[in-house]
Amino acid sequence: MTNRPGWGCGLERLGTAGFHLIAEGTCWLRVAEQPPRQLVPGDVVLLPQGEPHHLAGSPEQAAVPYAELEAAHPVGRDGILDLGGHGPVVRIVCGKFDYDHDASQHPVLSALPTVIHVPGMSADPELQGIIRLLAVESTQERPGSRAVAARLTDVLFVQVIRAWLDTADTDPQSAPQSWLTALRDPRIGAALSLMHERPQQPWTVESLAHDVAMSRPAFARQFKQLVGVSPLAYLSRVRITLAARLLRDTNRLVSDIGEAVGYTSEFTFSRAFARERGLPPGRYRREAIAQPAGT
Repeated sequence: MTNRPGWGCGLERLGTAGFHLIAEGTCWLRVAEQPPRQLVPGDVVLLPQGEPHHLAGSPEQAAVPYAELEAAHPVGRDGILDLGGHGPVVRIVCGKFDYDHDASQHPVLSALPTVIHVPGMSADPELQGIIRLLAVESTQERPGSRAVAARLTDVLFVQVIRAWLDTADTDPQSAPQSWLTALRDPRIGAALSLMHERPQQPWTVESLAHDVAMSRPAFARQFKQLVGVSPLAYLSRVRITLAARLLRDTNRLVSDIGEAVGYTSEFTFSRAFARERGLPPGRYRREAIAQPAGT
């Protein structure tokens, strides 16, 4: 999204987690019953339950519903909504995280606050690097940018939650069994990051345990205790989530997508996908394409 002074954009409830990354300029975020937040370049805002919100050039600026803005300024082939105007440019990378059901029912998303704001200046070097790269891939039309941005979005989600956990006033001993608790653990959290960063790698419980300096039995036991599922079950979910996004958003062959997310054959990929999503990849793609625009 590209904006200039005097603008305001109102976004309805997303139904899943959404985020905004400020690539250039400054703006204000308004969420009901919360004071306006000023956002500057490098800042990331995560809305775990997809709350309705406004983005605007000033705290008091009236917001126009996104649907009206999109109708008046159609999104270009590069995926950019340019609102026009004069003055300093504001560029915002907007996205959402793939989840098939209401975010308020998600075991991780429902445990998070309404808004998570990670200032770019306070982010650790790894998160800053992801922010810069995602801003470039999302605002410049280059070969493979969409696929790269999709992968970076998964990693961004992990790193933003981790940054919030590092500063949140929560007691890990009283937290319920969840992905959040696992991220607080240095070694299990590192294993989660590895799976999100390189889902195509032929991970085994042994190789994951080795990379986080744990024995296989201790790693498997602690992972299941903190996350609630086995390491390979979690890895399967990561791979299938990424594959579903590629099926919806690209024209790549099913076999290529399976290989890209870590499966050695189309048959193995199709079985795993059907097990997770309830239907094979080809049918999933056809039904996704058949859905009305905006679904």
